[in-house]
Amino acid sequence: MALCDANEGLLRRTSEITGVSRTYCDHMDLFNDPQIEAVLIAVPDSFHKFLAIEALNAGKHVLIEKPLAETSGECREIVKVVEDTGLILQVGNMKRHYPGMHEAHIFAKQELGDLLSVSAWYRDSLFRSIMQNAVVNPPHDNTAAKKPEVDPRANKQDYSLKTHGSHLFDMLRYLAGEICAVTATVASKNDQYSWHGLLEFEKGGRGHFELTVKVNADIAEGYIVHGKNGSVEVELGLPFYNRPANIKIFNARRQVRTQQLGVFSNPYARQLDAFDETIRNNANPVPNVRDGLASVLLLEAVAASIACGGLRVEVGNL
Repeated sequence: MALCDANEGLLRRTSEITGVSRTYCDHMDLFNDPQIEAVLIAVPDSFHKFLAIEALNAGKHVLIEKPLAETSGECREIVKVVEDTGLILQVGNMKRHYPGMHEAHIFAKQELGDLLSVSAWYRDSLFRSIMQNAVVNPPHDNTAAKKPEVDPRANKQDYSLKTHGSHLFDMLRYLAGEICAVTATVASKNDQYSWHGLLEFEKGGRGHFELTVKVNADIAEGYIVHGKNGSVEVELGLPFYNRPANIKIFNARRQVRTQQLGVFSNPYARQLDAFDETIRNNANPVPNVRDGLASVLLLEAVAASIACGGLRVEVGNL
């Protein structure tokens, strides 16, 4: 195991906290280490493309934070390298790895039947930092970090849509299938943004979403999917609390509702376990590189709909 960061002070402090003694300041030294089989890339979005491609070309499997890249064009470049190298790339949409989420996905895909209606809401809280600091160590001073030439938070609306919307739209696809068109609008007040939109699914169903960043309230995230043979309901909270997701599956054929109870629910640890298992079994990662591309295409479609005054926009092809 090894750590890499361009900020030597942060790298040294992280090494002390984690007990990982092997460290690198240059990412290529890490990528060229023959003892390293896989890497986790958690850096600003603008660095995703070139670091992912360099890691893959160095023969490393990759777990990369969401979104996969800043644009669908960059995502397609990564897709090509993954397919050319045959290596594994998993996108860090860790919410897929809550206990019970896979079962909800399988039911929706195999048993739900004709899709009718989908609802989704994602509301981040103005009090998130207070909540996080109550359960995890506050971030260390990182003033010497290597930063993008353009501050990604300078355009708060674009940044908020990408960083939070990538979770929302990944979960929508996971639970209800592909989205072929969107119609969206946004409200902006005091550096707070609220996107609302209509969704057209390839399965024929219709849906709507709300993405609000941020609210004077608790964090709230949920999904409801209705179909011919049942429904799926999902409620999520702040992931750092490690609380189980509240997942309910109603099977209309059997007239039975099932609900996942409390088991190990740290979605970040569970996604690492899934990444390790995927590498060992040479299996398909969840989510994979094309899932990452699909989320960015949806984010671009939402932005395009808003830019043209809320008109219907078809989602780009995978």
